[in-house]
Amino acid sequence: MSWLSQQYKNNINGIIITLAFHILVFIVLNITQFRKKFEYHEPEIIIEFPTELLQTEMEPNNQQEEAQVSSSSVSRTNVAANRATPKRNDFFDENYQEELNKAQQLVNDVSKQLSKEIPTVDDLQMPVETSEGIDIDSLKNKLYSGDSNVEYYLEDRFHLSLPIPVYLAEDGGVVKVIIEVNRHGDVVKADPIPEAHLTGQILSYAKTAALRTRFNPDDEAPRNQQGYIQYTFVAQ
Repeated sequence: MSWLSQQYKNNINGIIITLAFHILVFIVLNITQFRKKFEYHEPEIIIEFPTELLQTEMEPNNQQEEAQVSSSSVSRTNVAANRATPKRNDFFDENYQEELNKAQQLVNDVSKQLSKEIPTVDDLQMPVETSEGIDIDSLKNKLYSGDSNVEYYLEDRFHLSLPIPVYLAEDGGVVKVIIEVNRHGDVVKADPIPEAHLTGQILSYAKTAALRTRFNPDDEAPRNQQGYIQYTFVAQ
């Protein structure tokens, strides 16, 4: 008995710590169990519906969902297609405008080419035909066509001096010159009509000859009366 008392005294601290630990574990376990017992669990409510009713109610919803999905898909497809594909009218309008611009540019280029100033040749020497010895009445209001490959028309007017350049050029061709004549009989404007086969030399010679041409004065004539002179050049 004395030995047991001695062991108790020697290990009293360890025994107390062990007992305290076990008491603490016991208290924790009991508190946990107590809380579990008093936790509230909401009871499950189960409602049964007839199978036929469920199928009837679900089918329209499914059809509606499928219709919404299909409509949404089609809408997205149409939007994508409209964005990817240009409108037909816009396509043709762009092509039409492009062709119109090209045609307008071509017209401008041709107009510039035709409107280029044709120079005259100041030192050009050429024979001159006069109306001396010609029946004046036969010239009025008629097309003049002589033996010199020159013809002209100026209503009720006749030439007093008609230069002849048609045998001076290297190449041949027919050049028509639109003229304006004042009341004094002077040619104040001469515009040769350029054509692809006509050389610059022929056009210059024709313009030079036209501006040197003199017609009879006429106070009753228009201020700038229009007519033409046509030259048939013979290649030399």
